[in-house]
This record gives sequence, structure tokens and C-alpha cells, in this order.
Amino acid sequence: MKKLLGVLLVLMMVISMVGCSSSNEVNDGGSNTEEKTGNTNSSTDDERYVAVIMKSFAGDFWKTVELGAMQAGEDLGIKVSVEGCDTEANIEQQVKMVENAVLKKADAIAIAVLDSEGLVPAVDAASAKDVKMLTFNGLLNSESILTHVATDNWAAGEIAGEALAKACGGKGKVAIIGAAEGVKNNRDRSDGAASIIEKYPDMEVVSIQYADNDLNKTISIANDIMSANPDLVGFFSNNETTTVGVATALKEKGVDGKMVHIGFDASAQTIAQVQEGVTGGFVTQDPFNMGYLAVVKANDILDGKEVEAYFDTGAQYVTMENIEDPSIHKILYPFE
Repeated sequence: MKKLLGVLLVLMMVISMVGCSSSNEVNDGGSNTEEKTGNTNSSTDDERYVAVIMKSFAGDFWKTVELGAMQAGEDLGIKVSVEGCDTEANIEQQVKMVENAVLKKADAIAIAVLDSEGLVPAVDAASAKDVKMLTFNGLLNSESILTHVATDNWAAGEIAGEALAKACGGKGKVAIIGAAEGVKNNRDRSDGAASIIEKYPDMEVVSIQYADNDLNKTISIANDIMSANPDLVGFFSNNETTTVGVATALKEKGVDGKMVHIGFDASAQTIAQVQEGVTGGFVTQDPFNMGYLAVVKANDILDGKEVEAYFDTGAQYVTMENIEDPSIHKILYPFE
């Protein structure tokens, strides 16, 4: 009996050891599983990693930028993550995104800054840790930036200003509503448009105001400007949110189709506004190309290639007359 008990104890010990060994093997195998989270391509620790930080995910513009960035990552075979802030006024959140990208060992960060000055300390700190820094969409006043990928926003503003002047017959008072005064590229759109209006002796820009990329604030500003200037003949709104906001204000006031409105940025809503006749036309950037080139240029920098200080991704003026042109259609409907 004692011998039988001894044999049983030995067998139990062997089974226990085999079980522990099997458990360890399963855990080791699990630790090698590729991790996929959010908009991040699967990767290994030694894979090149480019972090793309947008202003937000709100609106078709940023969704299209994301699409371009992720496509570039796929084409190049590198890891790309894309993040966006809750709102385009949350500078502290964007600072934290830069810091987190450094902690996650990003090799390069491409950022569309919310503020041309406010992000400087975080970007400079990242650069000091040998993270390659570049901007897209919005400029940053820092020597750490190695290249900038964006629309020539002054020239895009000039396109809008010329369209506004012509639609108004070269006469009358107009107003400009921008999204973010603290961002140079946004100011450039407004100032570029104003510089064209100033060339028309019978035209006057009565107000340039900024709405902090807030829809309700845009509507309120537009209404205030119209109340203060009953002889106003037109508006230029310089991004998607302000374009939707001005159109909404014109509808509410019952002057849609009567007052000239030139907008900026392509989205389902801004396209619909043109088709409805509320907005005469809008200037559109090429957001897919912007996101794509931001990743490509980051990769070029990491390859040690010389890159130019600035890459213009282009702008087009869209109206009912050209909205179905193939070249325009491709920009307006990148998800097709």
C-alpha cells in the first residue's frame, strides 16, 4: 500500500511539472502577438514609427488627412499612428500627445499645431531627444521643425478674396470670419483674402473676426456683423466650421442666395451648401495629399535625405461649374 501511495505521489509531481511547463510556453507565445490599437499599424519594437498628431478628428477634412497618413504608412511599410484633439482649442491636450509620442519612442512626429507659439516648448523638448519634428497644415515658430507640409494659405486666401470680389461685382462691404487667430496659417487665409479686397477701390472689409473654430460662436459673430452692417454684401469664412456656421446664419436670417458667401474646406456640408446655392463656392485644400506627404517626408528625413523647407499641397476653387470635374471630384470624394 505504501509503495502504491509513493508511485501515485511521484506521478502527481510529474503531472504538476508538465502543467507548469505548458503554462509558461503559452504565456511566452502570447507575449509575441502583434498589437493593433486604434489607427496604429501593427509593428515590432524595431520598426520605424511616425506619430501623426492632427488638430482634431472633427470634420471630413481631418478624416481625409488621417486616410492619407495611414495609406502612406501602408505603402512605406512603417508604423503610423494618428491622433487628434477633442477640440481645436485644447492646446494642453496636444502638448500631452507630443509627450506621449516621445514616451512611445516615435522616430518622428508630424504635427498640425493648434497654436504657433504654445506648442514650441513640447516640440523643442521632443527634438532634444532626437525625435525628428515636422509640421503640416499649421506652422510652428521653432527651429526644431525640419520641414512643413501644407497649403500655401496666403495664396489660398487670395483665391477666396478674388472669388468674393468678383461675385460682389467689385463693390460693397464684406466681412471675414476665421477659425483660429492664434494659428498663422488660419490668419494667412484671412489676410490673403483681405489683401485682394483692398485692391478694389469700391470694396471694404468691415470686419475680420475669429470664432475659435466654434460653430455657435461663428453663427453669433455672423449675425452681429450683419446687424451692425445692414448694407453688407458678402462673407468669406476660412475653414469648414466657419463655412457651415456662416451658411447657417444666412439661412436663419433669410438672406441665403442673396448675400455672397465664399467658404473654405470641402466636406459633405460645404458641398451641399454650394449645391443648394447658399454658398457660391469654396476653396479646398488636398487633405489626403497633406496627410500622405507628411508621413512620406518624415520617412525621407529618417532616411537621411535632404528635404525642402516647405511643400505646397495645393488648393482649388470649387463651384457648381467645376464640381464634377474629375480632378476636383477626386479631392472632394477621397473615400470612393
